[in-house]
Amino acid sequence: MSFEEDILAKIRPTEVELNEINNAVDALKIEVMNTSGFKEADIELCLVGSIAKGTHLKNPDIDLFLLFDPSVDRASMEKIGVSIGKDAVGGEEHYAEHPYIKGEFLGLKTDIVPAYRLMNASQKLTSVDRTPFHTKYVIEHSDERIRDEIRLMKKFMKGTGVYGAEIKTQGFSGYLSELLVIRYGSFQDSLKAASKWRRHETIFIEDKPSTKFADALIFIDPVDPKRNVASPVSLDTFSKFVHAAGEYLKNPHEAFFFPAPYQPLPIDEIRRQMIHRTDIIAIQFERPNIIDDIFYGQLGKFERSMVQLLENHDFSALHSASLEEEGKVTILIELLTATLPKAKIHMGPPVWIHDNANDFIQRWKLNDNTISGPYIEDGNWKVIIARKYTGAFQLIISDLPKLDIGKNLNKLKDDLVFIGHEEIIEKISPYVLSKFLDKRMPWEVC
Repeated sequence: MSFEEDILAKIRPTEVELNEINNAVDALKIEVMNTSGFKEADIELCLVGSIAKGTHLKNPDIDLFLLFDPSVDRASMEKIGVSIGKDAVGGEEHYAEHPYIKGEFLGLKTDIVPAYRLMNASQKLTSVDRTPFHTKYVIEHSDERIRDEIRLMKKFMKGTGVYGAEIKTQGFSGYLSELLVIRYGSFQDSLKAASKWRRHETIFIEDKPSTKFADALIFIDPVDPKRNVASPVSLDTFSKFVHAAGEYLKNPHEAFFFPAPYQPLPIDEIRRQMIHRTDIIAIQFERPNIIDDIFYGQLGKFERSMVQLLENHDFSALHSASLEEEGKVTILIELLTATLPKAKIHMGPPVWIHDNANDFIQRWKLNDNTISGPYIEDGNWKVIIARKYTGAFQLIISDLPKLDIGKNLNKLKDDLVFIGHEEIIEKISPYVLSKFLDKRMPWEVC
């Protein structure tokens, strides 16, 4: 048995497991059909996703679509679909372009998604309406060998931390992983191609793209040529996959599929790194009880807003990350320095641009913030002024009330905890600090 056959034997569902999955799907369909909402509406059930395509690993998610006639108005479609989902599996209401239910049925994670029943993908009314066409395309363009190659790709992507198109990961969707293998013919050939990708790599199976995209990776949807399937993939996730592909081809081993559980760095190593780092500051708060789709979007906005605010006031940010552990969220930002001098040079126009020069002189000559100047240096007017903020937290605390960091996180501004470099080791958990300091890839952890 080859190395990859051995991996496949560990990730492919057994016949017993396949029967259990199929029985769960059949039972779910009956549960849905017995709901009052289903009985009162003209709905077609459509199993989509990896189970329908036969590309799933062990313990897959069930993706069941409720297909409504296009004549049904959007509000009614959403209301009836959510009602059916809650009656069938309970769960929570999530939101993509419109609401759907995410729950659990017979031990399997389950999505109940309302959508429209269309003749072809060009009729798309909502973002999920093309999904049945994706399922049909993969089924028609795969056989048993390809489906196993796809399983290897999905497990590889999970193991290397690039799988998942949600905001938290910004990575490769299941459909994209399937298309890659269909395009290149095997797991190995897909990695060989990926290892040579460059930014804005453009891939297609059917027709050449007629639309230009600026994403890190472009893979034209074969059922909707105006769509880039890879649009959720961030530049960093794209780069990580390119690197992982090359490393695996040089030295294939199980850690790419089954990385070791992450263990925090020893405290002595954390202390050693902290001594050699510049200034790390942290903002900490309790995670609000909102769904991941919304929370991680707002958290990313919060982190970017903090970095941009600091950069705009001369606090150079070297690195930042948002990490979560046991309901506590920590935004960590490493700065070149968290304290700046009281004075700064403010650059003016060249002396020979007279109108601007005169305005600059008049503005700063009698300004309360002027320490020295205006004066001429290297052909420009300059002035030495007093900084409004010399400390990073002083700036953040002052300007935070004016920043929009997301509807839900805005409510938490008064509950934020600010932690300086000297307190980091004492107040931040070793796990969170390790994830921030430790730059090893998942397959390098042992």
